[in-house]
Amino acid sequence: MLDKLHLYNFSNDFEFLGQCELSQSFVLKTCQRTLVLSYDCDPFENIQLKHKYESHRGENAYCFLLETICGLKSKLLGENEIVSQFKCAYKDYIEKNQRNSRLMRVLEKLFKDSKEIRSRYLIGISQKTYSSITRKILIQQHKADCVLIIGSGNLAEDLINQLKKKCPIYISARNTQRVRELCETHSLESLPWMHFDLYAKFSHIANTIGANIQLFQPDFFTKWSSNNKEHKAFIDLGSPSVVHSSLSQEDGLYRLENIFDEGAVHEKDKRSKIKKATEAIDSIVEKRSSLLKKIEIKGLQLASS
Repeated sequence: MLDKLHLYNFSNDFEFLGQCELSQSFVLKTCQRTLVLSYDCDPFENIQLKHKYESHRGENAYCFLLETICGLKSKLLGENEIVSQFKCAYKDYIEKNQRNSRLMRVLEKLFKDSKEIRSRYLIGISQKTYSSITRKILIQQHKADCVLIIGSGNLAEDLINQLKKKCPIYISARNTQRVRELCETHSLESLPWMHFDLYAKFSHIANTIGANIQLFQPDFFTKWSSNNKEHKAFIDLGSPSVVHSSLSQEDGLYRLENIFDEGAVHEKDKRSKIKKATEAIDSIVEKRSSLLKKIEIKGLQLASS
């Protein structure tokens, strides 16, 4: 069954929707990559792709996905934000009208296998995630006494949980209903969406929105820098980035690569666990492939009897 998998791994800034037929494909977008998984078909077979990509087939495709979900393909090894991203992508897929039932079975097994790998080999190595590193920068390094969070998704809520016991939190996002829910659940204050004059008054801001538009232009950072002379920090966790500015970390503007660099300091302690997890994944993929083949053969036999 796994031998019919087709997986494409694109860079995170690749926009493919509308360029080809992906009705039965599973799509997972993260801050580092876009993955397209198909069963018994190749959605890009007759398309000349201009973007760089990496392709995998069969067991290799399953192995690559499993390592990705376990955080072993991330710049922050073992990070667990990818689990939420996978769950959201899976939820979107099962709601599609033209989903593939066999691909759904593969995705279900990925859930199960990733949970086993994380619980047996990766406990304790994912503490330094995007949200926890952001908390460290804002609270420990910049002594933030108030933080504005832009966005209302899973990463935004992770940040809220990391920060709410440390300082007051304000939130602003396009989805007003979701903002109200977060405010009620976590006792937050909200700001009107895209009210940049209000945003610029906050010395400490964390953006979680990723999109192919540039929300924060140079004039915003001019106002922000003017309003906040010292101890300011704007942390951009969005991908693609919505920030357009020449400012750098020295000026208080932290980008994703700065977060990756911060997390890399802690990677040496993880290597032993990572090696064991990778070896276990190779074993579990072989086992999973064998089991799914038996199920498929049994199904064919029942259908023909």
